[in-house]
Amino acid sequence: MGVTMFSLIVPIAAKFDCSCSKAPLLFRKNKKSLFCVESILSLKFRENISAIYFTTLKNYSTKWNLKKKFESEFKKLGMKNAKLVELDKPTQSQPETIYRTIKAENISGSFFIKDADCSFSCDIIPQNAVAIYPLEKLTWVNPQHKSYVCVDDNFYITNIIEKRIVGNFFSAGGYCFDDCEAFCNAYEKFKSPKGLYLSHIVYSMLLEGRSFRPIEVENYIDFETIWNNR
Repeated sequence: MGVTMFSLIVPIAAKFDCSCSKAPLLFRKNKKSLFCVESILSLKFRENISAIYFTTLKNYSTKWNLKKKFESEFKKLGMKNAKLVELDKPTQSQPETIYRTIKAENISGSFFIKDADCSFSCDIIPQNAVAIYPLEKLTWVNPQHKSYVCVDDNFYITNIIEKRIVGNFFSAGGYCFDDCEAFCNAYEKFKSPKGLYLSHIVYSMLLEGRSFRPIEVENYIDFETIWNNR
């Protein structure tokens, strides 16, 4: 029987995704936990999550003994609903990682995707949404690694575009979809997953008439700033 409530997926398995290229750093310890685990610790809605999936590659798991590390982290944090998902081969994109996780774990209902290379806090309910943060609040940012979001006066997302600044909000690395099936249908419309971003999925669903709300997050931390200062 599939998950029917609200799931959280943290993907680290795409060959062409910047999070995957940072995997050796994401699986290291920060002050509290592994960086990739710490990426979700500030989320205010974690108690409402029915299942948490950290998706990575089987060869990463073997190389860095991740099963033992994650089991230790889950036990320490009391995360009884968390699981490490291992894929045999690298995916071509982050959306493909999400798609394969949904299919492998038979996930249904609403779900939230969290990038592993940053952290933030926010309140959220299961609906189509994108976590955003204003550029002017950052002291440092690499604009080449961001997608940018346009928001109208009624606080709906009207556009999202990769690697091009079209407004003062960028995607903070959190995406919510109110229905797994709708996400999978949107993903399957793209012929090639290589070079595909979650912003492309969101944009295609906007064109279909689906609404997405922006969620302005707080306490945003890009882990790259920590790594660069060590």
